[in-house]
Amino acid sequence: MIKFVRIVSFLIAAVIAVFSIFYIDAETELTKARLAYNSGDMDQALRMARRANFAFSDAEKKASAYYLQARTAAKMDWMQKSRAYLDELMELDENNIRGLLFRGELAQSEGNNAAALTDLNKGLKLAKGKISERDYAYSLSKRGMAYLGLKQTAEAEFDAQEAVKIANELPEAHDLMSKVLEEKGDIKQALDECEKAYQLTIKKDKMLIFTPEGQELSDRLVALKVKYLQSK
Repeated sequence: MIKFVRIVSFLIAAVIAVFSIFYIDAETELTKARLAYNSGDMDQALRMARRANFAFSDAEKKASAYYLQARTAAKMDWMQKSRAYLDELMELDENNIRGLLFRGELAQSEGNNAAALTDLNKGLKLAKGKISERDYAYSLSKRGMAYLGLKQTAEAEFDAQEAVKIANELPEAHDLMSKVLEEKGDIKQALDECEKAYQLTIKKDKMLIFTPEGQELSDRLVALKVKYLQSK
């Protein structure tokens, strides 16, 4: 009798599991995943995005889920997993603008500048007029960093000028401009641009200065001040 009850209980649990898998409201799950991401709950965001992805059959919607999975994994410092999600996304849609731009950004952050340029060049070409000006300027600043990493200073300066012109309140644009000017030997202007990047970062969110990127910017500002004083 006890064995029979256990078998029945197992079958009921299996039926419930199958029902939950095949009757997921994918749109609701993806919406919840986005809300969790925006609130900082990355574990929940990733779990819900995966569930939504599993339930979607439409390639475009699956691509949206993969993009959120990639962003979330990157926030959790799971870079290999983030790249894997982006690769899955690009297999579904090789011209996905957000996927190309983010994959390029990740490659640039890891020092793989040649790969970054491949994705960023294609993504920016497709993105013209299809994403916000701020997002476009942000990706320009990432491409500029990739150019700078490859010692292509003229190309990096062009992207810096364009990014500042399009979105003057974007910290990343002024950070790129600062690095370009330092590379060219103009320490005073490089210091001014770095100070702008620092102040805009604080204006955006004071806590950002305590992130690794914020600390790097702060350290660089100090180093440029010392360099400028030594040059006088």
